[in-house]
Amino acid sequence: MRLIWRLPLKMQQPSYKNQRFLTFKISYGVLFFILLTFLFYRQTYQTSDFKEKERKQGQRRITMPGPRGNIFDRNGNLLIGNQAHYSAKLHLGSVNEKIREKKKVLRQVSREIESEIIKNKILSLEKAIGYGYDNTTVSDRFVRLSGKVNIINDQAQRVIIHFQGERIPVTQNKTNTWYAQLPKIKYNRKISVDFEGISKELEVNLANLLSIKFSVDQKGKVLPANPLSDFSNKSFLNSILSAKPSWDKIIWTEGSSLVWEARRSVVQDYTNVVNKLTGREKIINLKPLIRHWREKLLLPFEIADNLSASEYAVLIEGIDASSPIEVKAEAVRHYPNKSLASHVLGYVGSGYEANTEQLSGNDLTTFEIKGRKGKAGLEKVFDEKLKGTDGTEIWRVNPDGTRYEQIEKKVSQKGKNLQISIDSDLQRIAEDSILRMVKSVSNHRILPDENWRKTILRRTNQALKDSSEKRVTAQLLLSSFIDAPYPLSGEQASTVAGFEGTSEDATKLLNQLFAKGVLAKPNPEKDLFELSPPPLPPGAAVLIDLKSGEILTLASKPNYDLSNLTPYISQDVYDRIQRREAWLPRAWHPGYAPASPFKIVTAVAGYRAGLLDANISKTCDGIYRGMECHVFPGIHGEIKLKDAISQSCNVYFYRLAEKIGFQDLIDTAKLMGLDDSPNIELPSLRDKPIVPDPDWKSKRIGVRWTLEDTFNIAIGQGGLRQSPLQMACMVARIATNRKDFQPTLIHSKNSSLPPSPSLGVEKKLLDEIIMGMQQATEKGTARRCQIKGITIAGKTGTGQWRNHNMNLNLAWFVGFAPVNEPEVAVAILVEGVIPQDQVQGGLTATPVAKDLLQAYFDKKNANLVIGKN
Repeated sequence: MRLIWRLPLKMQQPSYKNQRFLTFKISYGVLFFILLTFLFYRQTYQTSDFKEKERKQGQRRITMPGPRGNIFDRNGNLLIGNQAHYSAKLHLGSVNEKIREKKKVLRQVSREIESEIIKNKILSLEKAIGYGYDNTTVSDRFVRLSGKVNIINDQAQRVIIHFQGERIPVTQNKTNTWYAQLPKIKYNRKISVDFEGISKELEVNLANLLSIKFSVDQKGKVLPANPLSDFSNKSFLNSILSAKPSWDKIIWTEGSSLVWEARRSVVQDYTNVVNKLTGREKIINLKPLIRHWREKLLLPFEIADNLSASEYAVLIEGIDASSPIEVKAEAVRHYPNKSLASHVLGYVGSGYEANTEQLSGNDLTTFEIKGRKGKAGLEKVFDEKLKGTDGTEIWRVNPDGTRYEQIEKKVSQKGKNLQISIDSDLQRIAEDSILRMVKSVSNHRILPDENWRKTILRRTNQALKDSSEKRVTAQLLLSSFIDAPYPLSGEQASTVAGFEGTSEDATKLLNQLFAKGVLAKPNPEKDLFELSPPPLPPGAAVLIDLKSGEILTLASKPNYDLSNLTPYISQDVYDRIQRREAWLPRAWHPGYAPASPFKIVTAVAGYRAGLLDANISKTCDGIYRGMECHVFPGIHGEIKLKDAISQSCNVYFYRLAEKIGFQDLIDTAKLMGLDDSPNIELPSLRDKPIVPDPDWKSKRIGVRWTLEDTFNIAIGQGGLRQSPLQMACMVARIATNRKDFQPTLIHSKNSSLPPSPSLGVEKKLLDEIIMGMQQATEKGTARRCQIKGITIAGKTGTGQWRNHNMNLNLAWFVGFAPVNEPEVAVAILVEGVIPQDQVQGGLTATPVAKDLLQAYFDKKNANLVIGKN
């Protein structure tokens, strides 16, 4: 008998728990294997990728521009260089702990003010403002009101606010919102605020610590804030029954505003350290701090700019080495000659772009210390040559973006130097001579001048049209200054003229009129205004070396002090330049009728056409075919070419032009390069020279060409428009008998002009024109240009043109010297500003030419003496 042993039932049947456990073990084992495989893959094959990401996230690059190269004159004198610009900057990453502490303090102040407010059952606007001024933290900063503009019939109303009985400035935006910052409170007066033109809601901001909302009724009255009103989430009935006021929708504090205020306060604390040491009173504004914090946190924040050498020394001595304040010296443009040749040299400004191709870290987030870019003159044209090579620093940064360890540095390099053809000594003599002459013209004016009054009336009307002062007339505004016994402030002018805006609005408008030349400031430091007299007449002078084409002098007056344009151009400096119309480079601006010097071109055209005989006389009866000579009602009588040039007889050239016709006249002008500006190393101007022809007149005016147009062209009037530089090149072609004459501003030793075709006129015929020009300086209209021992060929001109709606004169002189072996060509221009400025070529322009030529030959002779010794 077999015994069969049986296991218990539980032992015989499979264990489902063990099966599930095994399944889980296998599943988790697989997952764990996958995880290990993934980690192994990451650690082995993706290590470099993660290191690269870590590098990009944990490193930042700073690029630094190199100093710009210097500019020298032809004799090696420095015209533009670099000098140290001192500033104090704060490393923001080093003050985080102080910011956290300051935030706690400001939060406590905010709660204290709020606790005082919520004791009220009803809060008036005046009481809310009072709470702000009772707190020193708020009163030292600001109380600001803001809201919506009331709209009536789709027309935004003007917001007017009176605080403690005095009107305060209000800023209205295009979005129909407004804001106004309350002035310091007068404690001897009751707090009162009256509004006009506001709508719906009003917000009171107490130094970014907390804001309070008020409602405005339909009449523009500000209602008291009531915590039991519908500002709360509860219904009005429940609010009354619960008797628990809710200030949640009336008073609030924005955490971000509190943070920014804490940051600003800490930065101001460090700024006050600098203020105390230097005697400054710099106040930190929040907007530039926010912009810097968001865009340039890696870079230090500037808290004191343009320090003097003594201030720099005081800060170096007085600030601890461990302080987050860094006192730095950076290179900025230096102009040792101030305004000399300012239009030629130009200036620098914003817009610099770093060249990072040769720098490491191109894949890193980059912060750029902004360099300066050439904006005008040679600084602009040779910007690539003058600008330095950029340097760089690479830093490891904290998670908040502040730097803590420098890991790479490449020092920036200075740009290349530039030597130009200008002779600074001759340039200074030209500018000084023009200034003396125009001051003399100005001193002979009889003021007030009615034509000038009409001009400034038009400018004032335009300024008022663009402003919000719609009810004030230009006549009333100007009469307030005419009748005033002393200069007026904005507040005084607004009272007299009946301005709608505040005194600040009036001051803003008056500053615009100042920039337009309508008003003047007797004291540049004060906003006190008086009616402006007509400005000094402008002028220009050009002197060119005929052997090399190098420009020795290129002077434009009025000019501007380049040292005032660095490191940036302030609005005040811009306005002062603008009001004198000093931005215009008159020496190469092709905007002037060339007048009688163009008669030289007419004579060349006569020879080229074979229709001029210098020995045949023409009759001048003072008038011809209705066109007058400048001596009319006098006459020149029988006159030949040489005398016609020296006496500048119009009738002679009328008769010649009638004979040769307008087409030959125009073709000759173009042959002598008068239809295109000389291609010199300066930025091109918008205006182009004009040599008019029938097509030009038809398009411009819509009428046909007449004989009168030919006559006008023959004497340099009509639509002709040229520059002093162009006229100097014209007379240079006469002196050298060259069709091509290319001037340059770059100096090169032993340089000479390339070969060129002649003007197509026999030398003996060209000499007849030159003899007439020589006679002009010896006994004709240009006799004030005589220099002992030097023969000069010259031609004067007195042109007429229309500017600022006035008929004005232009005074010209062009010439060259010596006659037999020409070395230099010269052109001088002086503009009249008002009709009584009777500037004339022989009286006004010629003496300036004499000063310049005398200086050139004196300097040449002095150098010869030195060379012999």
